[in-house]
Amino acid sequence: MTSSNSPPTASISSNARTPQIPATAGLPYNTMSEMFDYLAKEGFNLSGDPLALDQIEIKKRYAICLVPRSGSTFLAHLLKETDRFGFPNEWLAVALAEEQARETGAGDWDTLFRRVMARHASPNGITGIELALAHLSWGRQATGRQSILDPSWAYFYLRRRNIVRQAISMHVAHQSGVLHSFQLDDDARRVRDAVLYDTPAIRSWIKFLQDEELKWEREFGSLGIEPVRLYYEDITTRPERAVRLFSNVLGLSETPAGKTSPIERVGTSRTDEWEDRYRSEDGDFLASLAYHRPFVHTPVQMT
Repeated sequence: MTSSNSPPTASISSNARTPQIPATAGLPYNTMSEMFDYLAKEGFNLSGDPLALDQIEIKKRYAICLVPRSGSTFLAHLLKETDRFGFPNEWLAVALAEEQARETGAGDWDTLFRRVMARHASPNGITGIELALAHLSWGRQATGRQSILDPSWAYFYLRRRNIVRQAISMHVAHQSGVLHSFQLDDDARRVRDAVLYDTPAIRSWIKFLQDEELKWEREFGSLGIEPVRLYYEDITTRPERAVRLFSNVLGLSETPAGKTSPIERVGTSRTDEWEDRYRSEDGDFLASLAYHRPFVHTPVQMT
């Protein structure tokens, strides 16, 4: 989820459909194995431990398993600001993995995974990472193993209740290139505001997101993992509750005081208008979706 701060460019079309852009577009490799080979051929030393990360004692590890546009960047920065939960970024995403491999001296997936966790741990020995399904695919390709997740870790699963707004967010983000509030300069706002409403595109994104949810349920089921389930709507409304939950699950003696996350919502009042329009135009599809989407928990009233 890390992006350049330079103004984004995009091709805006009223006939936009779900884009199928390779994650490695513009890079000299297509897989994680090829990335390590590329670094080795470049002559980079991937055999040492330049930051002495292998000596760091890690007491607890956790993963935030995410569905895109579910608030993981907001949550990661919220946790980071407490200095008790590490910095659970998407360190194994294609946009960050090469830099992490160079700086940690990691020449294979397992070493990179281990050292990234150690590098971004808190002083109390707790560390976490954000994982998308694409990261697991990279790991399987690089290791030849089906099993990438360690059942002994703590797992938090983050999604949204309102999949329509999530799909609208996906549509706008992919058409504009504006993913986060820190990108919102005047040029970025103009590009984002130029994105046009598109019912078929939003439906395509809903199908994509539903498929992501189903795949995660299969991942958890295959390893007998029951994750702690989180929802975007809850962490953005009451972020202090999320911090308290992480504290309880990870065994902290008290809930650390946090700061306001520097990441903000990028939605606008237009999102409300588009949601109403989509629900009106595609009501039959949404009605059928309710029977096929994995169970969505209702909000729990608590202090």
